[in-house]
Amino acid sequence: MNKLRDEFTIRLLTDSGIEKGMTVLDAGCGSGDLSVMASELVGDEGEVVGFDISENALAMARNRIEEKGLSVKFILADINELPEDIGTFDAIVGRRVLMYQRDAAQSIDSLLPHLTTNGKMIFQESDCMEASFCAQSMPLHTKVLAWMWDTVAKEGGNIHIGRQLYSLMKNAKLKISQMRAEAILHTYESGSDFAWAAKMMAPRMISHGVVSAEEMDVETLEDRLQSERRESDTPFIRDMAFGVCAEK
Repeated sequence: MNKLRDEFTIRLLTDSGIEKGMTVLDAGCGSGDLSVMASELVGDEGEVVGFDISENALAMARNRIEEKGLSVKFILADINELPEDIGTFDAIVGRRVLMYQRDAAQSIDSLLPHLTTNGKMIFQESDCMEASFCAQSMPLHTKVLAWMWDTVAKEGGNIHIGRQLYSLMKNAKLKISQMRAEAILHTYESGSDFAWAAKMMAPRMISHGVVSAEEMDVETLEDRLQSERRESDTPFIRDMAFGVCAEK
């Protein structure tokens, strides 16, 4: 359940001017979440191409696109070694991609030749920002969030990439047209994908020694988290989303 995060993404894309007839490149498309959103916005008149380094992720993306009756082309490629014949696009988009690049600035430079003049580069990234006001009333949420970010850091992810988006785009000689940040809040009433995300990351958390299987107790985690939200009078910052639109 990624509804809250997806709402931020859709607003970022639409406010940045993604519309019918445009050509869009989805960088590091993974299982195709962003490709679906972009395809729905550009319609049959437009074109979306997604690339990723994982063939398994691309297989999932192709299945999702087929189920939704959309048309997206997916290719196996590295962000720093894109084939020249991939062409140029009106917009290049990405979500939680730059945070996993060894050199985010280099990755942006690698994308620039595939962006048309006046084209838009639109990225959404997360940032590990303190949510200390949750610590007392939501200790389990705070602990699980720390596990997640510790795991990302151990995997080489840049846990402060969100706040760096502005300087990355400026240093790439792009014109910033908009920059935004928004706390993704979860409450008992809003529902939450937090337990789902934690379960998905559980094998990685455990393998990196961030938490033991016994302490995490994945089978009861969702119930414990939901109970904590029910009893708390404080919203939980599930994610701090940063978004940028910069023009070439």
